[in-house]
Amino acid sequence: MKKTILLLLLIPFQLFVIAQETYTIQAHFPNFPNSKYELKGYNGLQQTTLSTTESKEDGKFTLTYPASYTGVAQLYMNGAYQNLFLLNKENITMYWEDLTNRDAMQLTGSKEYDAFIKGMKTFQDSEAKLAGLHYLIPLYAADSLKQKQFIDELDVVSNSFPRYVKSLPDTLFTRQYLLTKGLIEQMPNSVKTYSWRAPAHVPEFMAIDFKALKHVGLYKDVIEGYTNLVERFPLEEVYPLLNHAIDKVISELKDEPTILQNITQQWFTLLESKSLFKSAEHLALAMLNDNCVLDIKSKNRYEQYRALAVGKTAPNINLAKNKTLKKLKNKYKLVVFGSSWCAGCKTEYPKLIESYQNLKEKYNLEVVYISLDEDKTTYSNYYKKAPFITYCDTKSYETQSAKDYYVFATPTYFLLNKDLKIEAKINNVAHLKAWLKANH
Repeated sequence: MKKTILLLLLIPFQLFVIAQETYTIQAHFPNFPNSKYELKGYNGLQQTTLSTTESKEDGKFTLTYPASYTGVAQLYMNGAYQNLFLLNKENITMYWEDLTNRDAMQLTGSKEYDAFIKGMKTFQDSEAKLAGLHYLIPLYAADSLKQKQFIDELDVVSNSFPRYVKSLPDTLFTRQYLLTKGLIEQMPNSVKTYSWRAPAHVPEFMAIDFKALKHVGLYKDVIEGYTNLVERFPLEEVYPLLNHAIDKVISELKDEPTILQNITQQWFTLLESKSLFKSAEHLALAMLNDNCVLDIKSKNRYEQYRALAVGKTAPNINLAKNKTLKKLKNKYKLVVFGSSWCAGCKTEYPKLIESYQNLKEKYNLEVVYISLDEDKTTYSNYYKKAPFITYCDTKSYETQSAKDYYVFATPTYFLLNKDLKIEAKINNVAHLKAWLKANH
C-alpha cells in the first residue's frame, strides 16, 4: 500500500517536470482562420525556427518554445512579420482581432513583454523630449535662469530610460534586451547630435551580458554601433576603449565558440575597414592566444597579425629559375597573391601593370606576383604580358608561399624592404602609391 501511494505521488511530479520542458504561446486571431504561423528566434547571428503551426477555423493556434530558450522571437503569419516576443519561461496568451491596430492586441501572462512595452514607451518619450530640449537650450542663451532650467530638465530626461532599465530585476531578460536595444538606437544620435551623451554609452556597453544575448540577434548592431561611436573619441582613448570591449566579448562568449568566431570575424573586418589596425591586431592576438576555436580561414587572417605583423621579417619565397625573393636587390618588394579568377584581382592587376614602371624607377620597387591559379595554361595566358615577376605552381592556396604568408583571400599584398622586413600591409594599388609617397 505504501509503495502504491509513493508511486501516485511521483507521477504528478514527473508530469510537472515534463510540462516545464516547453512553454506555450496560445493565440487567437479570429479574422485569420487556416493560416500558417512560424515562431523564429536567434542563435548568435543566425535566425532559427522555434515552432510552426496552423490556426484552426476559429483562428486559434498554439506555438511552443523550449525552456532553454531565453531571448527574442518573432511571429510570422503566412510569411509576414507580425509581432515580437521576449521569451523567458512564460506561458503567454494573445488575442488580436485587427492586425492593423497594434494597440488592440491583448497579450497576457508575460511580465517580460509588459516590462518591454513600458520600457519602449519610456525610451520614445525621453528621446522626443530630448530633441525638444536640445532645440530650446541655445534659444535661451540670453536668459541664463531659463536655460539652466532646461539643462536640469535635460539631465533628468536623458537619465529616465537608463534609470528604468536599472530598476528592472535581474531575473527579467528584458533588462538586457532594453539595455542593448536602447544603446543601439541611441548611439547614432549621440554621434551626430548629442555628443555630450556619448561617454555614458561606454559603461552601458560594458554592462551588457553578451552571453545573455545569444538568442537576441543584436550582436552585429551593438558592436558596429559601439565601434562607430568610440572611433570618434579623442585618439588616445580609442584603442583602450575598443580593446577593453574586445576582451569583454571574447571572455563572455568563450563557451560559445561558433558564435564567438562569427562575431569576431565581422568585428575584425569592420576594424580593418576603418583602419583601426591596432585593435584589429589586439582582436587577432586575443583569439589566437586564448586558444579559441577557429576555422582555417580565420586562423590565417589572425596569424597575419601575429606571424606577419608590420616590422617582422617575412618568409623567403623560392621563385622559378633559381631565384628567391631574398636575392632581389630592390629597396622595396611588393609580394602579391592573386589569381585570374579573382574579381578584385581583375580590377587591380591592370592598375599594377600600368603603375609598375613608374614605381620601379621612382622607388626602386619590384613586384613579385604569386598566382594561385590551378591551371598552367590559364596562368600563362593571363599573365603573359606582366612586366614584373610572376610565379605559379598550380597548387592554389596549398602553394608553400601562400601557407607561409597565411593567405586566406586574394588579392593580398605585403610591402617588404630589401631584407624582407614587412613595411606595410597594402590594400590596393592606390594605397601602395599613397604609402610610398608618404614615406619619401
